[in-house]
Amino acid sequence: MTNRYNGGVTGASVLQSGTISADTQDFTGDGTWNPVSPAITSVDLTVIAGGGSGGGQTGGGGGAGGLRQMTGVSVSGPVAVTIGAGGSGGPGGGSAGNPSVFAAPGTPIIATRGGNAGRAATDSGGSGGSGGGGSGGPGGPGAGTQGQGNTPPFSPPQGNPGSATPDGKGGGGGSSSAASGSTKGNGTAPSLIPGSTFTVGGQGGSGGSAAGGSTGDGGDGRSGTGAGGNGGSGRVRVFTAAQPFSFYGSGVWDMNALYTYVKAGQWS
Repeated sequence: MTNRYNGGVTGASVLQSGTISADTQDFTGDGTWNPVSPAITSVDLTVIAGGGSGGGQTGGGGGAGGLRQMTGVSVSGPVAVTIGAGGSGGPGGGSAGNPSVFAAPGTPIIATRGGNAGRAATDSGGSGGSGGGGSGGPGGPGAGTQGQGNTPPFSPPQGNPGSATPDGKGGGGGSSSAASGSTKGNGTAPSLIPGSTFTVGGQGGSGGSAAGGSTGDGGDGRSGTGAGGNGGSGRVRVFTAAQPFSFYGSGVWDMNALYTYVKAGQWS
């Protein structure tokens, strides 16, 4: 090694071995994931997009943000993380959420935004991770249809469709089930975030309540005049399992590498 930066440590070839501790990093705002060791080559992920807002003026519920759970995602060094904001409710139709992204090299992992809701028995729900609730439908006064979920398609699916009702109060789809009538679709308890449920659809024709932050939930629709509820913002969790490491080192160790391994407890 010729580049010694600010000095180095010289020694005979030695075997460095041990165990890299398990690591969990949560993101509820934009940031950068940093590996706890240069030896990390893959991670497990939960990526949740921002949910769509509910519709005003007798509107449907917003669709939940897409939910993607993946194991063994390849990484090489720090990775940029983008958290999608929820859609903003207003007196008209709802607005869609925003995608969340784990920018893994080569193939970024993207959860699609939650679909917007329709209003006033005339509008269709928007498609997205989960679809927004529509206003109108067969037998009703309007032609609005439900928003479709898992758009674009992933396997396993990242969400489900909303519903459409004749009176304009379709529910928003959730990550684990479609909406039915005005009833919202159910969410999911991710394997990396046990004990908490995320990405629930918005209720159609309800009180216009906003979804909680960092949930990916859809906002509720407003039963009468007034604004629909805001959608919940997204979230990303990155998990690295404990794993052994082993490598030979020789010659000159630059001070940056020495600092990294000592800090991680991997130098002896």
